[in-house]
Parts: sequence; C-alpha cells; structure tokens
Amino acid sequence: MRVLVLGSTGNFGSSVVQALLAHNHKVVVLVRSVRKLNDVFPDTIVSKLTVITGDATDSSAVSNALVQNSCDAFVNTAGLAAIFPGQAPKLQGIVDAVAVAAVDASKKLGRPLRCYFMGGMTALDLPGSPGTTLRSYFPLFPEHGLTFARLRTLPPENVQWSLLCPSVMAHAQTKIELLEAPRKNSLAASADIPPMWQNSMFHSIPFFGPLASVFGNALKYNVTLEDAAEFLVSDIVSSDSKFVGHRVGLVETSNVKNE
Repeated sequence: MRVLVLGSTGNFGSSVVQALLAHNHKVVVLVRSVRKLNDVFPDTIVSKLTVITGDATDSSAVSNALVQNSCDAFVNTAGLAAIFPGQAPKLQGIVDAVAVAAVDASKKLGRPLRCYFMGGMTALDLPGSPGTTLRSYFPLFPEHGLTFARLRTLPPENVQWSLLCPSVMAHAQTKIELLEAPRKNSLAASADIPPMWQNSMFHSIPFFGPLASVFGNALKYNVTLEDAAEFLVSDIVSSDSKFVGHRVGLVETSNVKNE
C-alpha cells in the first residue's frame, strides 16, 4: 500500500512513518522543510521515502501528493490542537484543507481513500452514555470535537476515515531507526468509547459519579507513540476494519486487566 503521511517530522508522525516502513509499505511525506526531515530521520529511512515539499494547509498540495503518487491511504498527524476552551482553534485549518483535498483526490483517482486523523481521548463518549463525551467532565482539547464533526460531513464513497483518540502518548525510546520487523504490542481498541473502561463505585450518582469514573480511569489510558502507530498502521491497511467512520480509543491491556 502507498500511504501519504502529513506531519511526518512530529512525534507521532515519525512513529507512523517508522511503522509503515516496518510493514513494507510505500511512504510519501509532504513536508515544509526537507532539512528538518533529515534531522529527524536517519538516512536509512529518508532513502525509502518519496519526499514532497508543501504545506498541509494547502489543499491543492495535499490533493496533488495523493493523486500524483496514486496513494491508497493517508495519515494526518499535522498540527496541534488548542488545549483550553475559549482558545482560538489551531488545528481546523489543517483538518479542513486535508478533508477538501481527500475528497478531491478520491474523485480524481476514482476510488475511496482510507485515512486516519488525530483526535484525543476527550472526544470519546462516556461508556453507557452515547453522545456524552468525556470532555463534558474533563473540558480539555475541545478542538477534537470539531475535527470529529468535520469528518462526519465527508462522503463515505470518497473518504473512509477514522479518528484516533488516545490519551497521553510518549516515546518508548528516543532513537528513530529503520525496523527490521513490525513491533508487537498489547493494545486494545474500541469504537467511540475507551476500551476496558471501569466505572467507579459512585458512578450512579448524577454528574459526580461519572466524574469520579473519568478521573479514576484517566491515567490508565496512556500509551506509547510506537504502540499507537503500530495499531494505526495495522488497521489502516485492513480490508475489513471495524473502525471506519468511528473514533478509536486505545488502552494498554496490562494497565487494566488485573484490576
């Protein structure tokens, strides 16, 4: 499969590139700075990439990268979301430009494009309360809700999207290198809600019970960037993914299975 990665020099984007190459996929990157690309990746990785100079806010550049390289899928990890309510949206210019580009490229290619966008855990629903997001109790990263709303407007015959909604992610190792084989991980995933959620004993108390459940679960959902990237790559190439058109929650099973 040929996959375009946007935001490839960032923390998560670089892990996605690494995982795609480990699975022997063809990787196209759209970057603003080739110098930064060379600073982030060793020559063993850069030599395997198709590198295009451009900006993720330029829908024409993104569409051209998809069409000219006959991409089957793309991953958008570009940009940073606003953290606090009331802050001006930082991410939506990129999300909208990429969404427009995806529809345009799909029509030109004559087939749908599979893709992943980045969200966050607060965009997931509280288990047992469809339509009530975790942000109702933990009001950070409101912009992920805007991304979800934008993706829901995309025609499914053109864009087969998923919105990855992890909690905090950190590198398991600092060195980025070409892998000989894909990594193994023990992540569990679920559509639209956090997987393996455990309600607090006070959960039935209006508002304060769910609030206790949210804060009691919060730290259990931290995952590594490498594990999340491995999950994403395995799913985006799957012909029967159950996460198309859904938000995707992740958890490291060892964090919750013994509780």
